[in-house]
Amino acid sequence: MNWNHKELDAFYSHEFDFKNQYKTSYDDWIKTFDATVRKVGCNGCFMGLSSGYDSGAISKALSKWYKFKAFTMYNNENKDIISARLKYVPEYEIANMTVDQWKGYYNFLLGKITEQNQRDMASMGVAYTFDTANKQGYKVFICGQGGDEIISDYALYPNQSEFKGKFPADLYEWPNFRGHMNLEYITEIEDIAKIYGIETHYPFLDVALVQEFLWLTSELKNAAYKAPIKEYLVRNSVLYEENKKRGFNPIPKEQAIP
Repeated sequence: MNWNHKELDAFYSHEFDFKNQYKTSYDDWIKTFDATVRKVGCNGCFMGLSSGYDSGAISKALSKWYKFKAFTMYNNENKDIISARLKYVPEYEIANMTVDQWKGYYNFLLGKITEQNQRDMASMGVAYTFDTANKQGYKVFICGQGGDEIISDYALYPNQSEFKGKFPADLYEWPNFRGHMNLEYITEIEDIAKIYGIETHYPFLDVALVQEFLWLTSELKNAAYKAPIKEYLVRNSVLYEENKKRGFNPIPKEQAIP
């Protein structure tokens, strides 16, 4: 598979080691995560900040080295958690996407992204964020894609999960790892990024970081929801909601186009 994107090409062409689960500490994963975010980040990059695990870790890591901007929408998020995280974010914008704006982006994206992604409410929020960031001169987006698909395999959504929250002792490449939800959402992000001239980076898909996760013992993988990310949040004093994934809905679902 050729994305014409160095990071994605590396992820999709790499032969990962699924057989050896031997690391008994999160230390190497955490060290590699910090190094990865430092590698892909830069001054003047931007990200989407939610109250979830993934963006909490990325925002904290970026804040150690870079001046960046976070775009956030309160609609479906825990405001107290976002407010706590914004205290260490160098620059941020709290967006309030209107229903008319959402419908405008919906109509604009028709025929430009897949029908499946057109049905995803988040696509219009991504387009709004990329469009706004581009107009403000921000061109590099640090994306949390891969956290759900690799670190948890959508444990909180059993209908779209292979492992249902429990990684096996005899590990193998599961459907969401490179296909299914991961492929769907990467396609969505990349298609919209191209429209607005945004360069995307995916720390959770970094080959070295993914391999560090795969090398963790199944006991460590299963110790908690998104266990290594949770450990990172705890060690870095980042507020989070235990076992919670809210999903990105830029406007109330009942106001969206059917």
